[in-house]
Amino acid sequence: MIPIPSPSGLADVLLECSIVGSFTRIGYDARSRMADWPHEPMNLTGQTAVVTGSSSGIGRATAAGLLELGADVIVTSRSADRAQTTAAELASADPSPSPNPGAVRRGTATGLSLDTSSFSSIKTFVAALGKCSATIEMIAHNAGALLPTYQTDDRGRELTLSSHLVGPYLLTKLLTPRLTSGARVIFMSSGGMYTQRLDVQRLEMSEQSYKGAVAYARAKRGQVEMVTYLGPQLAPDIVLHSMHPGWVDTPGVDAGLPGFGKVMGPLLRNAEQGADTMVWLAAGGASHAKPGRFWLDREARRTSYVPGTGTTRRERERLLHWLDEQIAPGL
Repeated sequence: MIPIPSPSGLADVLLECSIVGSFTRIGYDARSRMADWPHEPMNLTGQTAVVTGSSSGIGRATAAGLLELGADVIVTSRSADRAQTTAAELASADPSPSPNPGAVRRGTATGLSLDTSSFSSIKTFVAALGKCSATIEMIAHNAGALLPTYQTDDRGRELTLSSHLVGPYLLTKLLTPRLTSGARVIFMSSGGMYTQRLDVQRLEMSEQSYKGAVAYARAKRGQVEMVTYLGPQLAPDIVLHSMHPGWVDTPGVDAGLPGFGKVMGPLLRNAEQGADTMVWLAAGGASHAKPGRFWLDREARRTSYVPGTGTTRRERERLLHWLDEQIAPGL
């Protein structure tokens, strides 16, 4: 017998199929009202969260959200001054009104420099982090940008792929010994990844063929497929998921896709709405779910809709082999 979906479930399916309705603030507003999201805050007091790229946009909103839940948050930026300034601003900000005042004590914020495209920066960050906290309960991989022009890291690798996929993979490997049992590691992907399939041989774009939006989508597809493959292997010691925030009004969108922001305008989500699922996942909201899933608005989603963009287990294995080769010099 085919189960009959609930009205909210049917509405969610219709939103998902519409794309625009799903990815914009329309989808967030509708789902947050229909899906009976819990109002009582989780208590992360005594837990440490690393949020990469958290000096602005979705990363900053993620850091703020975890602070509100009591976590001690490591705020990062490529600039040490910017990271420290952001941490001070977040620590001194007025807390959001709570329906249960005093239930969760606000966490602390510490700013550290981190460039996820640089192996030397990653290793320096890991050493500095050891002086701040002996253990880590959460890593929110958010750093990266959509670059309109071709750039490379200090090893000569295309910068989008380096900062979104290779560097975060190395960072996770180096921090794994400090992760507590059941630690949550979440990757901020993008709905743009739906436009690309995983082809490891074509994952890195050349200067001649470079298109910023394509490079970005391929790196994000790589994140999702890496998480899909590793999630079941690392569980339950590490809870690994990926998610996408929908279409969000951030400085990164303005810089990378200026025309998109102008066209979509008031339909774009704000940074807090984009960060909601990241905060929820990092706080342990998906403890019931199978590991390695891809999420939007607190629900697991398919990783492929466009014909020809599905991924085989063999191609995921190739990706992990390629990543291990890439990070070998940094271990």
